[in-house]
Amino acid sequence: MGRLKRAGVIAVALAGLVVLGWVSYSRAAFGTWNPMAPPNRISFCDRTYYPGSHVTRAHIDTVGNGFGMFPFRQVGVTAAGTPIYAKPLPDSVRHKYPNAAPLPCDMAVYLKVGLDDYVAYGISGGP
Repeated sequence: MGRLKRAGVIAVALAGLVVLGWVSYSRAAFGTWNPMAPPNRISFCDRTYYPGSHVTRAHIDTVGNGFGMFPFRQVGVTAAGTPIYAKPLPDSVRHKYPNAAPLPCDMAVYLKVGLDDYVAYGISGGP
């Protein structure tokens, strides 16, 4: 086998391993074998969130909770690099009750799917 042919086989094998790793990561982290598809679930701050309805940024900005309004910021990305946003509680608020488990970071996370289009992922279970 010539050097050029061997290098080609190695390059194809390495590319296959990279794709296999990317697909496997997408499945483990987001519940979908297709890294380009919207996630079936998003894990954030030790909680799992599942997809819900589409919302606009204006709607997101009006949503608060009993602890106040917190900044909307990017908290992660999907396997394809799509931004994930949330309005997480600061640690000082999450750990407000020292004899109890920490409060969830947020009750929803948001996947940006368009210019002003987000999919709201709601928390699984309760706080």
